[in-house]
Amino acid sequence: EGLNTFSTLRTLDTAYPPRKMVQYFLPRPGDRGGFFPLIFESIEEDRFINLVRDYRNAASSDNPSTDTFRYVPRTASDISYDKTALWLATLERHLGWDTLQAILSTFFERYRFAHPTPEDFFSTAEEVSGEDLGWFFRQVHYGSVDFDYAIGHVSSTPAGPTGLIEQGGELVLADRPEEEDGTVYRTEVMVRRHGGGTFPVEIRLVFEDGHQEIEAWSGQERSKRIVVEHPARLDHAIVDPERVLMLDVDYTNNSRLLEPRAKLPATKWASKWMIWFQEMLSSVAFFM
Repeated sequence: EGLNTFSTLRTLDTAYPPRKMVQYFLPRPGDRGGFFPLIFESIEEDRFINLVRDYRNAASSDNPSTDTFRYVPRTASDISYDKTALWLATLERHLGWDTLQAILSTFFERYRFAHPTPEDFFSTAEEVSGEDLGWFFRQVHYGSVDFDYAIGHVSSTPAGPTGLIEQGGELVLADRPEEEDGTVYRTEVMVRRHGGGTFPVEIRLVFEDGHQEIEAWSGQERSKRIVVEHPARLDHAIVDPERVLMLDVDYTNNSRLLEPRAKLPATKWASKWMIWFQEMLSSVAFFM
């Protein structure tokens, strides 16, 4: 079922235009959404993102290798359909579509009209890709770990002295030379791994002058400290900027601004309430 879910969404991405963001308002009691849809034409939405919402609730509830009837109640769909499709999407973004396509076609040709096991798929994936993927399958199929990487702390301050050096037989404090256009800033970024799952990720640092620094991290440790010196302050930092790890249960903590922008949350929530109020009035007017 997970293979079917992934293949369906992948086909939709190929055959149809990008999906537009849709929000449903005025929910009935017991409904997850409402009966009044609003389409945001300017916002494109990844078709796999909707799976994360349901998968998140069951991310660490059971191993997918467990018999389905032994799952925690009401988690079978989230684990079998959503989680499998999401780790396949992650595998595509990690290996590349050409490699995953070769894996899927080889698996189909080899096991069509048969009853393959998960191990058959895993061995095919390693054979075709030429990579050891056991570390990945142990987590997503035989384990119940959740994945959650986050930017924990950021700072950008003028770089201080380099330390003590000897001049004329005496130790003196050496000042750091300034750039022609101003001060050199020392930027520190702390990246955290909150979940139990591990996955290689990238960290992108974007500075106020537009300069960017990319650093790769194996994601094994609980945290990673990045220190960069640059003649401009940090604007923001983001872990997994290309969203390779589709299994991340909380993407909202993947980025952080150097300085909070207080007006952004207020504008966001004011817009949400205004849209809701407008739709409510429209609904009332329709029934009058």
